[in-house]
Amino acid sequence: MDPLRRLRPPGPGRPAYRQIELQLLDLIGEGALVPGDRVPAERELAARLQVSRMTLRQALDGLVRRGLLERRGGHGTFVAARKLEQDLRVLRSYPEELRGQGVSEATVVLRTETVPAPSAVASALGLGRAAPVHQIERLRTAAGAPLLAETAWLPARLLPAFLGAPLQGSLWDALAAAGHRVERAVERLEPVLAGAYEALLLDVAEGAPLMLVERTSYAAGGVAVEHAVSTFRGDRTRFVVEVPGAVDPADRRH
Repeated sequence: MDPLRRLRPPGPGRPAYRQIELQLLDLIGEGALVPGDRVPAERELAARLQVSRMTLRQALDGLVRRGLLERRGGHGTFVAARKLEQDLRVLRSYPEELRGQGVSEATVVLRTETVPAPSAVASALGLGRAAPVHQIERLRTAAGAPLLAETAWLPARLLPAFLGAPLQGSLWDALAAAGHRVERAVERLEPVLAGAYEALLLDVAEGAPLMLVERTSYAAGGVAVEHAVSTFRGDRTRFVVEVPGAVDPADRRH
């Protein structure tokens, strides 16, 4: 049975495009529509739902922006591949995270060098101005497609031979092998738009939404051993956090 037969023309109340968007969202969420399924042509679907093509396009645009649908030039609109989750509730490397979701991953090392620390990096790592750091630029793929671009900096004084280690896997594993096991990390997230360089690396259009994650990792004794900036494709990734249940009423947000 065609799951789109369950779609009903919008009624009064909410804007028509929003009602259509929510119906499609339900079909995707429950698995009635799966990645790779093609959505009927806009003219056909608009006629079926008794709305204008402009209204129907508004509904589809909302799901495209969320990365749930994708438009393929000359071929139509399709249900996008499921987003990969980055769980911020646990201390896990990206390769561990992807393997835990049954997704094949690979890393391409783009560049490695020892450079004077930029001021923001020196501050994050607790180093003096222009102290030497190892700079490692990598591209990570998931299921054969670009997922994130990453630049990491590590104190050269603590890790003099680090650039000679294999760098295709988890840097945290390499740090542990060098005697500096990561015990905690602080991450800051910020939505950004792809510039020309990020668009080229991640195979997205300029101006596409990305999530920038800035992370500082600490070993025993609170020693900062890594500072990294990663840009994730917004159409392929979502982040999971958990809000504690016990909140002081004075701190509760409304």
